[in-house]
Amino acid sequence: MESQIAAHWAQVFAPFLFLVGLSMLLYRDNFVKIMASLKSSPACFYMLGLLNLLIGLILITQCNVWEMNKIILITLLGWFLTLRGVVSLFCPGLLMKFLGKGKLTKLLGIIPLAWGILLYWAILA
Repeated sequence: MESQIAAHWAQVFAPFLFLVGLSMLLYRDNFVKIMASLKSSPACFYMLGLLNLLIGLILITQCNVWEMNKIILITLLGWFLTLRGVVSLFCPGLLMKFLGKGKLTKLLGIIPLAWGILLYWAILA
């Protein structure tokens, strides 16, 4: 049952993460502008933190399996989103400092792109 739930979430997040990562890499200047805009809007940053926390908790409650198989990709995604949501709610300055580094924009695009590819691989395997 949990593998079916994980496969469902992989089908949702694989194209989402792939496309987000690809757009971050192809339109880096736009991404830098978005991050600058986000830094100047605490309310928007707070709402994104809530959204990360909510999606992360949904994934954790539905698929929290720590076995070395493809399900762990969804489990790790859930925990990552939950952690990012908690940090953005309780330590927004720390996350802003990390996101504010322009040199990291390429890495911030590669991570979701790679995760999306891994999830596609998990779906097809």
